[in-house]
Amino acid sequence: MKGAIMYAKVYGATLDGMDGVIVTVEVDISQGLPVFDIVGLPNQAVKESRERVRAAIKNSHYEFPMRRIVVNLGPAEVRKSSSGLDLAIAIGILAASGQIKLRKKALQTLLQTSLFVGELLLDGQTHKTRGILSMALASTEYGLHSIFTSEDNIGLLKPIKQLQTYGARDLERFVQILEHRDIYESIDGETALVEDVYDIDYADVQGQDVGKRAMIISACGFHHLMMVGPPGSGKTMLAERLPTILPSMTWDEQLEVTRIYDVAGLLGESTFIRKRPFRSPHHTSTIISIVGGGTKVKPGEITLAHNGILFLDEAPEFNSIVLDALRQPLESHRISISRYQGTYEYPAKCICIIAANPCPCGYHGDVHKACVCTSTAIHKYKRRLSGPILDRMDLFISMERPTLDDMLGISGNCISSADMKEIVNQGRKAQEIRFKGLSFTHNGLMPHQSIRELCNIQDASWHLIGELFEQFQLTGRSFDRLLKVARTIADIEGCPYVGNEHITEAMMYRYNF
Repeated sequence: MKGAIMYAKVYGATLDGMDGVIVTVEVDISQGLPVFDIVGLPNQAVKESRERVRAAIKNSHYEFPMRRIVVNLGPAEVRKSSSGLDLAIAIGILAASGQIKLRKKALQTLLQTSLFVGELLLDGQTHKTRGILSMALASTEYGLHSIFTSEDNIGLLKPIKQLQTYGARDLERFVQILEHRDIYESIDGETALVEDVYDIDYADVQGQDVGKRAMIISACGFHHLMMVGPPGSGKTMLAERLPTILPSMTWDEQLEVTRIYDVAGLLGESTFIRKRPFRSPHHTSTIISIVGGGTKVKPGEITLAHNGILFLDEAPEFNSIVLDALRQPLESHRISISRYQGTYEYPAKCICIIAANPCPCGYHGDVHKACVCTSTAIHKYKRRLSGPILDRMDLFISMERPTLDDMLGISGNCISSADMKEIVNQGRKAQEIRFKGLSFTHNGLMPHQSIRELCNIQDASWHLIGELFEQFQLTGRSFDRLLKVARTIADIEGCPYVGNEHITEAMMYRYNF
C-alpha cells in the first residue's frame, strides 16, 4: 500500500426515529497489529459490519489492509443503528488504502459531496436498506449532491431531483463508478401524480343512505366517526370505501406516507405509495403495534394510517389500554414515544373510524332477531369504550341491516364513489379558501379559539345551539365538534353561513353509545 492516503472521510447515514441522520465515517489506517475497530456508539448490527466489510472487500478482488484500522462514526452522541453504513465503511477503507484509482484531490472532493448507503453481503453484493428515503432527504439538507446505494433502493430515490443517484449491485461496481463517473449517468425520475384507481365503490353498498351521508361529511371535514349496528349491516363495507372519496394525495403527502412505510420496512417491491392508507388492525393488537415503539422503535398502526384511515372494527373488543392510548394522537395528530435513548416523534394525522356491535351478541335492538345478552353484559360491553374516546368522535351513526328492497336495488340511494368524491371536493375547496394561510386545513382540525370566528354561524342559530347544549349536557369538546360538523355540512351544501338546518343535522349524529 505504498503511497496510500491512510486516512479518508466519507458520509453514510442512519435512522433516528422517522428522520435520517448523516453520519461522518472517518477511516484511519496506521502501523500496528491487525485490528479493525469501530467507535462512535455503534449498535450490534453496525459492530457486525466489521466481518461483512472484511469479507466483501476480499471477495470483490481488493486487498483488506492487514494493519490497525479505526473507523469513527460521528456524531458520537447519536446511536448508529443501520447496517446501511457497510458501504460507507468499505469505501472509506478502500479510499484510505489507495485502492480507488482516482487522483487524491478529485477523490476527496467526490467523497465530501456524496452519500454512501448500503448493506453489504459477504460476496460484495449490496442489499436493500430500510429508511433510504429519509436518509436521502437528510443528505439534501446536509448539502450533499450525490448518493450511491443499492439498485434495490433506486426506485424510491428517482423523484428526488436534488440528488444525482447512482445504483449498483456490488462493491466492485461502486468503485468503478467512482473511478469513471463521467461515463456513468445518474438515474433521474419524475414526480408525476398518478390518478387513484380502486376496485371497490360505494355503489356496491345497497341502501345505508345515512351511512353514506356521514361518510361524505367525515371525508369532507376530516371528522372521526363511529358506527354502531348488528352484524351484516355494512359497517366494514362503508369504512373500507372511505379512501375512494377522499381527495387524491398531493406529492408531499405521497412522499410523507412512503417515507413512513420505508422506515417501517413495509414497502416490499413497491416504490411510491399513491393511494391513501387504510389500516385495519385486529382487535388483539398490542399497544406497541398500534401506537409504535418496541426495542427497535418503529411506527405503529396510527402512524401507518397517516394521511389516510385508521379503522377499528369490533372496537369494544380492543384492550382498553390500547384504546385510551389513542386519546392524545387523535387530538394532536402526532405521537411521542419516549425511550432511554431519546424521544421519537411520529405523525398521526388520520381519520379514525370505529365500528361496534350494540351488545356482545350483536342483536340488541334488532327487530328481526332477539338479543340474548343480559342487561349487565350489555352495560359491561359498552363500558369498554371510555367516555374520553367517545367524546373524540365527531359523528355517531346507528345502522340497521339492509332490507330485501335495498339488496335488490329497488329502494335507497345507489350513489357511487365518484359522485360522493365530487361532493367532498366541493366542500374541501370551501375550506381551502377559508383556512388559507392558517396552520390547519380542515373543519375537523379547527382549534377552539377559531371556531366562533371561522364557522360563520347565523345569529339566530345561537339560540338553538344554547338549547341543545343545556338539554343534552354537552361537554366542551362535544360542543366544539357539533359546531365543526355543522360547518362541514354547510360547506357540502354550498352555504357561506351555518343555519339551524345544519345545526339540527349535526346534532342527529351526536349518538350516545
